[in-house]
Amino acid sequence: MTTLELIDEQGIGAATMRAVSSRLGVRSMSLYRYVQDRDELFDEVVERIVNELADDPEVQLRPADGWRPYLTGMAHGVRRYARAHPHAFPLVATRPPAAPWVNPPLRSLRWVEAMLSGLSGEGFSDDQVLFTYRTFNGFLLGHLLLETSAMALRDPKPGDGSFTGTDSGDGAAAGAPATADPVPGGLSPARSAEQREAVEDASSPRELIDPMNEIDARRFPTVHLLAAGLAQDRWAEEFETGLENMLDQIAAYVAEGQELRQA
Repeated sequence: MTTLELIDEQGIGAATMRAVSSRLGVRSMSLYRYVQDRDELFDEVVERIVNELADDPEVQLRPADGWRPYLTGMAHGVRRYARAHPHAFPLVATRPPAAPWVNPPLRSLRWVEAMLSGLSGEGFSDDQVLFTYRTFNGFLLGHLLLETSAMALRDPKPGDGSFTGTDSGDGAAAGAPATADPVPGGLSPARSAEQREAVEDASSPRELIDPMNEIDARRFPTVHLLAAGLAQDRWAEEFETGLENMLDQIAAYVAEGQELRQA
């Protein structure tokens, strides 16, 4: 999808209606034949990203070998699509869903229905299905927002961060926000040129956690003491540990329910 390619290359802020039309080689008004506005365009991007799960050979639509391998494969699939599109992942996390109870990042009704019915088929009670659905999505969303934000900061794009304008069509500026001028509150705020240079030149853990030398070591001594640990990239390891802990929590909840039913 052209809009997703543009976001991957330049960040969310670059994906204006005019920019997408230009890349497609059509006039801006032609795009409105297919989408009502920029919001609908972003909804299509979210649907496209989430449905990459269907093309992932390690992801099952429904459990085939038990609920735990099923959820493990699903979690890894979601992480793969998030890492494939770190600059677009904030859309998956923040776009209004089709229904208020649909939780990101597994926010396609097709995949939600498959998970709920699949867990029911594994013998989960209604309460256990709901507990698993919320626990699963909560873990993935929290971890992947942090991981993709870190990826975006290491590879900033001109359109990262919140939008600098109110573009919903041809009436707004066509250019993307400057990397040096992110809007406060963006999920993936861009670094300034000076900050990027300082990060690139960093050679020690202390420099990595404080590249601009702005953190007072006397006020925050523990931050400096733990600099090496804070600077480590342990996303993969922490994902696996957190995933196993989350699945253990679900298993304990299911076992408890089974014991109560048998009592």
